[in-house]
Amino acid sequence: MNINHQKVFITVNPAVTRKKALLFIEEKLFGEWGLHFGEPVTIMAGCRSVPVLVQPFPSSGPTLKLSYDMNQFLSLPAFSDPISVFFHPEERNIQIGPSFAALINQSPLQDGTFGEMEKFYQEMTSYCNQQGIPFYLVKVQSLQEGIIEAFVGEQKGWQTLTIPIPDVFYNRIHSRKLEASPSFELFKTELKTQSIPMFNGRFLSKYDVHQLLSLENELLPSLPDTILFGEQEAFLTFIERHSIIYFKPVSGSQGKNICRLTQVSGKWKIEPSGKKQELLFADSDEQLFHTLKKLSRKQAFILQQGISLYETDQRKVDFRILLHQNELLNWKVSSMVARIGEQGAIVSNLAQGGLMKNGSDFLKEAFDYPDSGRLYQKLIRLAKNTAKAIVEHHDESFGELGIDLALDVDKNPWIIEVNSKPSKKFQGNYETFRPSVKSIIDFMLTLNSEKHR
Repeated sequence: MNINHQKVFITVNPAVTRKKALLFIEEKLFGEWGLHFGEPVTIMAGCRSVPVLVQPFPSSGPTLKLSYDMNQFLSLPAFSDPISVFFHPEERNIQIGPSFAALINQSPLQDGTFGEMEKFYQEMTSYCNQQGIPFYLVKVQSLQEGIIEAFVGEQKGWQTLTIPIPDVFYNRIHSRKLEASPSFELFKTELKTQSIPMFNGRFLSKYDVHQLLSLENELLPSLPDTILFGEQEAFLTFIERHSIIYFKPVSGSQGKNICRLTQVSGKWKIEPSGKKQELLFADSDEQLFHTLKKLSRKQAFILQQGISLYETDQRKVDFRILLHQNELLNWKVSSMVARIGEQGAIVSNLAQGGLMKNGSDFLKEAFDYPDSGRLYQKLIRLAKNTAKAIVEHHDESFGELGIDLALDVDKNPWIIEVNSKPSKKFQGNYETFRPSVKSIIDFMLTLNSEKHR
């Protein structure tokens, strides 16, 4: 074990308010760090730091005891679990943490929870507590003072406290509008100014993803033909090329507001993805164009070549592969699920009534050996190459991507969608923590250590 890196209890002595900032360090730890009585060092937490004089004191375990004044300046919450602390002998400083924050746009609901994200945030908090990493939920705000307001997970629920600005941010904002706002741009600029990394910095638009992936020749055979909906001439040329077409919002999610367009007896049939929405028909290509113009309500939409997807019992199947970057910045698969749509549904999204199965198990049930293993490897390889292409051609940092792939009736793989804010809805059972929780924290630690190199 690295003796400079320890998990220690951090306590505050309310009685100690002196002009000299004194930091009391448990005597065994004091000796291991090679400190001297009265030596000046700097203690750091997030973006805050304070010069202190160190003194040893007897204690039953590794402990740092802060004076009340010092803790007021550092703005540390009360920690009930031991916290990760690193002593840098060359710089003579002690770093508390690193600390980590998920950037969010919602406040707790009336029941005090974060709704369907609650389970995920609880897991993040518990796993971080085990690792000695302070974890917070933070909304977009000014970073000028070196401190911010945050939601801190405690036994009695989420408490609002002032904390030092965390070392790394993971963007879980669910609002495209907020991400496009001046306040978010200012927040990102302030992070950059203070050299604080943030990953998954924004939503990905379907058309931008298509453009990025088109730059990689090896991905082209797996990319459905796609254009932006807008010009009538380009539209008419596109619909001549394909017998099935999907009409999708550029910034949509959860399979909402998608239409499937098919030619039936010389007419165009327009099937919306929502269960209660009616079928529409267009008598000509021009009428189809004008109907879609009305449906788009001036929002940006794409037209995408429809793939004859592999089906089981007339249910469309696709695969959501969740990937994370590891400490070597290579993509690894954290989970793979098969999403099986409702009978007759045009999409397989769980939000639209789809079922979920372990991806590898589904392939073994659906295909004979060795076909199932070969298809599994093919899908995994395509997902990793897709994630790699996104990172290489995008100026944002991504540590996590949800990639939707599908097989056609000839077992060829296709890229359906790339999601930078994959769903965290709790599904299934995990004895300890879901794999993505550990992977996200590991990537945060990687970004933090790169920052200090």
